[in-house]
Amino acid sequence: MKVAIFNGAGKPVTIEERPEETPGSGELLLSIGRCGICGSDISMTSGSAFDYATGRPIGHEFAGEVIELGRDVSGIKVGDRLACIPSGPCGKCAMCLAGRTLFCSEGTSLFGGFGERKAIPATAGFLLPDSVSMAEGALVEPMACGRRALRMAGFEKGDRILILGAGNMALSMIYWGRQLDAGRIVVVSRSDKRDAIVRAIGADATIRLDEEDPGAIEAALGGPPDIVAECIGKTGMLQLAVDKAPIGGTVLSLGMCTVPDPVIPALNSFKEISLHFPIGYSFEDFTETIRTFDAGTFKPEDMVSDTIALDQLPEMLDAMRTPHTHLKVMVDPHLECTHG
Repeated sequence: MKVAIFNGAGKPVTIEERPEETPGSGELLLSIGRCGICGSDISMTSGSAFDYATGRPIGHEFAGEVIELGRDVSGIKVGDRLACIPSGPCGKCAMCLAGRTLFCSEGTSLFGGFGERKAIPATAGFLLPDSVSMAEGALVEPMACGRRALRMAGFEKGDRILILGAGNMALSMIYWGRQLDAGRIVVVSRSDKRDAIVRAIGADATIRLDEEDPGAIEAALGGPPDIVAECIGKTGMLQLAVDKAPIGGTVLSLGMCTVPDPVIPALNSFKEISLHFPIGYSFEDFTETIRTFDAGTFKPEDMVSDTIALDQLPEMLDAMRTPHTHLKVMVDPHLECTHG
């Protein structure tokens, strides 16, 4: 079967033939339908201390159709469509019970979504209703992150949310803020290229990052923000988020900056800022994301700007390391490459 392999920073990702995986006890085999390109697929293949392991498969935002069951699997049948947690959580250890499935003491990495097929533990698969497309199934993983982040922030109905950035994590924050009845939601970004999708998901206003009017944000929000979410991941943005937060405000660091990003602790103290660094999701976040996709009027698939073949992935990853206009890019490993 074909799968994408990371070969180290500065080297192209390769699409290689690897042995077929066979589901063991408690496992199932998926034919992968879609896998999304995450911002971490760019930042963690670029030569930082956080790079993925060399020589390993990549891709973790995936959904697929069950084509084979291992022994002792119940509640799932061949033909079911599943969204997948890419960490193989056991569901029983202290970390799983605390809702920190990515830190499961028994879990294993299930990366390999940029491939044709993948064996996963049945506990890592979540059934998709008929109304949720395969592309939306692959969006469950990144979108569930926003729900967990708001829970960590102590979100309450009516809270005003300021979001720095308009990338995929920002879209997740907007989506859940609107679904959970936030007050006004304002997005601050460098350009207007994502304004349409930002507003379609639920933002009330967009402001340019270089806006000279110091009162523009509070005017758009109708007051100071209760929560500021930093979703850019560049040096200086965390301190900017602190600067925009009011006394007693909450700051979420979601940009996953992989280089030192200094903040001035005294400024945090003088404002009594609460600073959180969320990552991942719980089982509840996953299931609630699927339920909300099923019940909602906004179709998350509208976030997908490109669907490409597996053989096009290396070229797309390189293109996304530079300024670009793509929203969420999905890989369909069964799509024929149209060039090359």
